[in-house]
Amino acid sequence: MIYDISIIIMLALFLLSFVVFVRWILKKIFGFNIHNLSCIRVAFISLLSGVLIVGLGYQLRTSDQKRIDEQNESKVALESKKKTKAKSESKAASESKKRARAKSKSEVSSAKKKKKQHSDTYQNIETIFNMHTIKYLSNRRIFNKGSAVALRDFKVIDFGADKMKQYHVLIAPKNASKTYFLLVFGDNIYKGRITYSSKITVLGSLNGKSRVNDSQINSGIAQRYLGKRDILVLIDRIQVKN
Repeated sequence: MIYDISIIIMLALFLLSFVVFVRWILKKIFGFNIHNLSCIRVAFISLLSGVLIVGLGYQLRTSDQKRIDEQNESKVALESKKKTKAKSESKAASESKKRARAKSKSEVSSAKKKKKQHSDTYQNIETIFNMHTIKYLSNRRIFNKGSAVALRDFKVIDFGADKMKQYHVLIAPKNASKTYFLLVFGDNIYKGRITYSSKITVLGSLNGKSRVNDSQINSGIAQRYLGKRDILVLIDRIQVKN
């Protein structure tokens, strides 16, 4: 405001000086005297002219400022739009990552649940049969009651491997070490190491009674087990703890 008043006063003084100078030239050089142009009128006209000039300049400056403000607002809006878009993309990526993590956890949980349910379909053999007398039962009874059983943490009695790279393993429960179960399996069932300190869990079905024969002895099982009663196991899945 003070700046505008100063400009008006300066313009008014300039115009006043200009008019006075023109009047002096007209009087001295051309001998033309303007009687009706008094000092008050000259000052008033100069002041009014200054106001009009400043007003015009203000309007021009206001238009330029408005255009600059619009450009600044447009720039700010564009920056805000970019930030909003980036934030939205970041949020979408975060949500996608969360969904992927939740899906992965769900799949793992589902797999564990399925595995547990699958494991639960096998009954613990020690709750179905007496481990001391099972070897004296008939094959028919063993077949009927020995489907989908779990032999849990049986100890390794002896083992060997034949030329076909198949394991022949005699195992027994903890509380009946003279009751033998015979496992015969290849790399498609288990590829790991087996030792005399291993604990074996088998999910499968009983396949009747048998005796340790020359095939087992030739695979590496000790001669003293030749002719011993054993129960054959058809393996669905095997787990070995060393």
